[in-house]
Amino acid sequence: MKAQFAQLYHHIKGQETFVQYYASVHYLTCADCLRHHGEISLPPAERPPWHPGCRCHLLEFPLEQLQYYHQQGARMRERAAQELSRRRLFRQACRQLLHHPLEAEERFRQAIDSEIYLEEIEALCREQAEALRHHPQTARRLRDLFIGAYRYKHDLDKYHFIPEGLCVEWRQEGLSRIKECFGAVLTG
Repeated sequence: MKAQFAQLYHHIKGQETFVQYYASVHYLTCADCLRHHGEISLPPAERPPWHPGCRCHLLEFPLEQLQYYHQQGARMRERAAQELSRRRLFRQACRQLLHHPLEAEERFRQAIDSEIYLEEIEALCREQAEALRHHPQTARRLRDLFIGAYRYKHDLDKYHFIPEGLCVEWRQEGLSRIKECFGAVLTG
């Protein structure tokens, strides 16, 4: 009913096209861009990029497809919310690592449930090296946790269009980098 009212309202107003915001759901995408992911609006006067490093683009579509894009937008907003939650959990885990390593470990586990990024693990090992050295058992468990999660990263639907050989190569490279990062912390 709401969609029909929106269609009628915009048709009366003469609006024939809309746009849907697309943000690359990635750890580098700013929170503002992610918050717009999946939103539908009238075509704006200004097009992306809206800021340096902007990872957004707009897809224009006709009024007749409004319901389809509205449903798609709900899924997109859910995925963006998952990424924002993942980041929040990862940051909390980093803050807890020195004084509450078991709680931090659980937060990391929750964070990587939806996605894992090598660059964040590398930053963790650089920035939290002291805490990881202070808790070597936690460091080993985190290494194993991240290795386990990264081993299955490329099985996610979003990677199915990538050739199998490339995914295998990425997996091997990623696992090596995780082992190197934690090896440097544990031996340094």
